[in-house]
Amino acid sequence: MLDFRLLTFLDLCHTKNYTKTAKNLNITQPAVSQHIRYLEQYYHRKLIVYQNRQFSLTKEGEYLLKEISHLHILSNAILQNIQNISDADELPVISIGSNPTIGEFILPGLISAYSAQEPTCRIRSFIGTSKKLEQQLHDGIIDFLISDQIDFCPELERRLFCSEPICCVCNPGHPLAGKHVSLARLTSEKIVYRNRSSHAYQILKDSLQRLGYDLDTFNIPFEAGSMYSIIQYLKEDLAISFLYRCAVKEYLNSGELAEIHVTEMHDSIDFFCIFPQAVHTTPATEDFLQFCLKQQKY
Repeated sequence: MLDFRLLTFLDLCHTKNYTKTAKNLNITQPAVSQHIRYLEQYYHRKLIVYQNRQFSLTKEGEYLLKEISHLHILSNAILQNIQNISDADELPVISIGSNPTIGEFILPGLISAYSAQEPTCRIRSFIGTSKKLEQQLHDGIIDFLISDQIDFCPELERRLFCSEPICCVCNPGHPLAGKHVSLARLTSEKIVYRNRSSHAYQILKDSLQRLGYDLDTFNIPFEAGSMYSIIQYLKEDLAISFLYRCAVKEYLNSGELAEIHVTEMHDSIDFFCIFPQAVHTTPATEDFLQFCLKQQKY
């Protein structure tokens, strides 16, 4: 159990706003300031500074954030382990958190293959937003998470899980199906993609910007809430989309979708396993991780 002032510091580092932290912790804003002053006096170092009204951490503050984040996760892991001591004879449990791409299109096959190899192991898969998964990791609900956000939880350790190419796909009846075309040829095509506030939209936008194009200028009449809904739309309409290959591999192989080979596009997005260094992974979790990494090489 961490000191409540350290918990205030952790929350403030995430919100970067005293008012939001006060609301999150159900305390007053002056109390938040008092907690931070106490920590700075205790450590004899300045932890937080404002430059041009922008919240930032000093080097000492960054160090404290990293170490306290580890301790917070370790504290919750100890709590979980103590509560599970009486269940020590039960089957080992692995809890994984991931974004929808990994959770819906990659993990099911890996979990099925691993379960066939290790039938005595139980695996729990949680799918959610980065913010929700981060909270579950800190609360000890999941052992590790998989994310494509490179700046996500910078204070935690990470391993490369896989790299997924972005490919252009369409209905097999589309005039460009199977053809090699330039990106310029697609600017007038009807594109179906995730909503503009999504992380996936930002990834594609950044990818196109590196090639000199602006995704906001493309014709996107339909914004979907998931990759699965995009795939279903493409199966019924002569539109195109840009999706991770893992999400459409099955549909390409079955002929339900077709690929448009864009000559300039060669981007792949890295997905990372993220876990706290302070918490030693259980033998079952480490074995599953190694199994997944080995399978992803093929």
